[in-house]
Amino acid sequence: MSDSTTRSTSIQTSATTPAALPAAALTIAAVGFALYPILRSSANEVGLTAAALYARPAWLLAHCLGMIGFITASWGLGRIDRLAGRLAFGGTLLVLPYYGAEAYALHAIGTLALRLHNASGIPAADMFRYQPVAITTFGIGLGLLAAAGVRLLYLLRRSSNLRRIGLLIVGLALIMYLPQFFLPIQFRIVHGIVFGIGLLVLAWTVVGQQSSDSSRPATRSRTAAAITSRDSRAGSTR
Repeated sequence: MSDSTTRSTSIQTSATTPAALPAAALTIAAVGFALYPILRSSANEVGLTAAALYARPAWLLAHCLGMIGFITASWGLGRIDRLAGRLAFGGTLLVLPYYGAEAYALHAIGTLALRLHNASGIPAADMFRYQPVAITTFGIGLGLLAAAGVRLLYLLRRSSNLRRIGLLIVGLALIMYLPQFFLPIQFRIVHGIVFGIGLLVLAWTVVGQQSSDSSRPATRSRTAAAITSRDSRAGSTR
C-alpha cells in the first residue's frame, strides 16, 4: 500500500468515524424517547391498580429507555452545539436519580403490593415524587434541558433547511418536557414520537455534515497539488 493511499484512508476514517458515533447516539435517544411513554402506559395510580401498573416489566423497561434517551441525546447534541450539549448533560445528571427511583423503587413497591395483595405501601410513590429535594433537583434538571432547547432554537437562524427542522422539533420538545408530564398519556405519547423524529433528523444531518466536511480536505489537497505542480514547472522554466 502506498503512502498516499495510507494517508487517504486515515483521512477518510477520521472524517467518518466521529460522525457515526453521535448519529448513533441520537438515533438510540430517538427510539428511547418514542418508546418510553408507550411502554410506560397510564392508569389510575391508586391502590392495587397502581401496583399493577408499577409491577409490569414494561414499566421498568420504559424508564430505563428514558434514562438511556437522556444520556445519549445529551452526548449527541454536543456534536450539534457544545453549549446545548453541556446544558443537556447537566440536566440529565439531575433527572436521572428521579427516573431511577421511578423505575426501580416503584417497580419494587408495586411487585410487593401485588404479592401480598396489600396496597398500603402505594402512597410511598407520591411521598417520593413530591419529596422536596427530589422534586427540586428534578425540576432544575428539566430546566437545564429546557435551556438546551432554547439554545437549539437560537441556532435556527444559521442552520441549513433540514437541520433547522430537527433543531425546531428537538428544541420545542425539550422545552415542553416538563409541561407534558401534566397532560394525558395520549399527548405524552405524541410528544415522545415527535421528539424521536426530531432526533432522527438531527442524526441524519450530522452524517450529512461530516460527509460534506470530509470532501473539503480532498479538494484542498488537489488544489495544493496543482499549485505545487505549477510552481515546479515555473521554476524549471526559469
